[in-house]
Amino acid sequence: MLKQIRKLILIALLLLSFTAQSQGGMDTLSGVMRPRIGLAVGTMTYYGEVQNYQKGFSPMVNRYYGMAYLNAPLTKYFNVEFQASYGKISANERSLVKNLNFESRIRMASIQVYYNLYPLFSPSRGLFHPFVGVGISSFEFLSKTDMYDANGNQYHYWSDGSIMDMDESDPLAPSLAQELQRDYTYETDLREQNLDGLGKYREQSFAFPFTLGMEWHLSPRWDFRIATTYFLTTTDLIDNITDAGVGPIRHGDSKKDKLWTTYVSLSYDLQFAKEKEFDPMDDAGIEYFADFENNDSDQDGVIDAYDECPATPLAALVDEKGCPLDGDHDGVPDYRDDEPNTPEGNWVDEWGVTLSEEDIAKHWREFNDSTGLEHEFTEERMVVEFGKNHPPILKNVDRPGKKEQTYVIVLDKAHKDVPPNDLHKYLAYNDFKTETRGDTVYYILGEYNNLEDAVSVADQMKEKGINVELIAREGNTDSTYLTVDNTVIEKIQKINEDLKQNGGVGPDGEKVDRPVFEESGEVFRVQIGAFKHKVDEKTAFPGVETVTHVTGKDGITRYYSGNFDNYQEANLHRKKLIGKGYKSAFVVAYKNGERKTLQQLGIDPNELPDNYTEDKELNSFTQEDKEVKNNVVGPDTSNTSNPTVINGIDMTKVKYRVLLAHYEGAVPIEDVDIFYNIGGVKPVKNLDGSTTYYSEPFDSKQESIDAMSDYTTYGLSNMRPVVEYSGQFYTTEEFEEMLKP
Repeated sequence: MLKQIRKLILIALLLLSFTAQSQGGMDTLSGVMRPRIGLAVGTMTYYGEVQNYQKGFSPMVNRYYGMAYLNAPLTKYFNVEFQASYGKISANERSLVKNLNFESRIRMASIQVYYNLYPLFSPSRGLFHPFVGVGISSFEFLSKTDMYDANGNQYHYWSDGSIMDMDESDPLAPSLAQELQRDYTYETDLREQNLDGLGKYREQSFAFPFTLGMEWHLSPRWDFRIATTYFLTTTDLIDNITDAGVGPIRHGDSKKDKLWTTYVSLSYDLQFAKEKEFDPMDDAGIEYFADFENNDSDQDGVIDAYDECPATPLAALVDEKGCPLDGDHDGVPDYRDDEPNTPEGNWVDEWGVTLSEEDIAKHWREFNDSTGLEHEFTEERMVVEFGKNHPPILKNVDRPGKKEQTYVIVLDKAHKDVPPNDLHKYLAYNDFKTETRGDTVYYILGEYNNLEDAVSVADQMKEKGINVELIAREGNTDSTYLTVDNTVIEKIQKINEDLKQNGGVGPDGEKVDRPVFEESGEVFRVQIGAFKHKVDEKTAFPGVETVTHVTGKDGITRYYSGNFDNYQEANLHRKKLIGKGYKSAFVVAYKNGERKTLQQLGIDPNELPDNYTEDKELNSFTQEDKEVKNNVVGPDTSNTSNPTVINGIDMTKVKYRVLLAHYEGAVPIEDVDIFYNIGGVKPVKNLDGSTTYYSEPFDSKQESIDAMSDYTTYGLSNMRPVVEYSGQFYTTEEFEEMLKP
């Protein structure tokens, strides 16, 4: 085998030297490929008597495959390629009449000639092209079978589909035989077994590969390939099953075994570029006078002399020319694009959102309309402001409905509640609110007209120990918030730091004031409802603006309206809400992050509602309110019973599993492979002879449900979570009934 590989390498080197001389000056994308090396990874599949050439078996039963290759051009149409590859194949066939398995390591050396199809369509090579190939291969195989488990017990396959450590015909088998599980370790050399009297046959053969693939030219040096190769071998001994086999189980046919590989690869052009000749018109590397002027007025990192897009907003990331990036190339820069990943070719509006067919039709009607019937007229106004100390000033007035872009600081989002220990600390801030966008709830502390102020305040919050999850911007619609990229935030943080070091003076010499985050003093809100399950705010509270909600440890979600720094305004707002039908509305108060009663804050008793009592208000305090008030870190569990034993059931012995599958007879081989890949599968033999397969144990019901979701990727169906306790299995419903007193 080594002599053959050396001969193939010598032939490849001779071909390379010839092509390097003949094609040396050819450009990669305009002519034939120059010599290159590549690495490939993929899968190798076997087709033979075991598993009946994959008929009725899963075609995805394959193993890994790797290859290194050297490729060189012969002509514009043809390339020659030398390949050295290594892979594994395996097959497992199990039925009531046949039980065969093997695994083989394949080491192969090949030479293929590829035909490039691009000259049929274009005189020069484009960015990608298909190709076909044919060649010859020499390979070695080492085939082994799995006959024994890790303890040296031989597998005996019984007629009921089970695997035992004794032959089924042994008179003592019914009483002494123990069931075994295959370990899929292929330890026994098939040739050494000599089961069919073939002797020490040669574990080497030849094959004829046929390849079909596509190649992408990533750059003048790098190419990416995806291809598949079908090998017609000249041997029938890879699986050790031939037409000379003894008995109906081992007797095969006269067909030769076949191999199939599918792979992806990356290759690199070996030829170095020629030294560039001197060009008196080439000004690359010459210093310009502009290089000595480093002003960057818009602070985008590109000096004004080279900036092709001056006055770029600070929220924008820019390219080397100083122009805002547009990742999806829809014509709307990323910093104001409400649809960052617009599919190529879609028409978009001014916010980068794909236009529907109805939108495009409307624009067309407006473009062709001469009557004004199709247009929506808006009022545009300009105000002239007169003053004693300045000449008249013209001011534009924004048209109604125009949406300003704002930035918010998000403490938490999605379906998660704010951590209970921080919940009322946030309610004690005037700027705290909740916003529901789609199925996501955003907990917001602060809204700002520019990103610089939002980043500055967020950094101050972090210094005070407040967790900030993200900074987001308001889109053109109320459907969602758009997260600001961390790279943009880091850019703004540097700008803010430079501003601080310059004493608050910007690059234009003007004084810039950033907002200061301060702890709130007294904050008053009006509670308008409390529900065990969250409700839709717009439906439950029509006519109420700025509704904020939070969920406590007791599972109750409380809804609040407004936020005020004095009781009088809050009480007036309460009365307006009562007039709208919210009869149970009442004022809640916070001071320095703690819930307080109105009497504790010294509110004049004459201003309090007629039915107000402090005891009644204290009853409205949540568990968190009481913990903060009494300086309790967590709930008091001193009087609770032992949580490890419920209704006589020791919860420490409870295991949650997933019922994967149930079989009356033999397990299909493809399912065996699936269980092997999942790992930790527990088979349980039932009294009726059937077998149920369970997953590994989990600590909670939710973990088993999450795992069941993952198992669906293997194609399993009819799964369900179960509970194992004291060797018995229960459905989750049955187990929950057992826990009830």
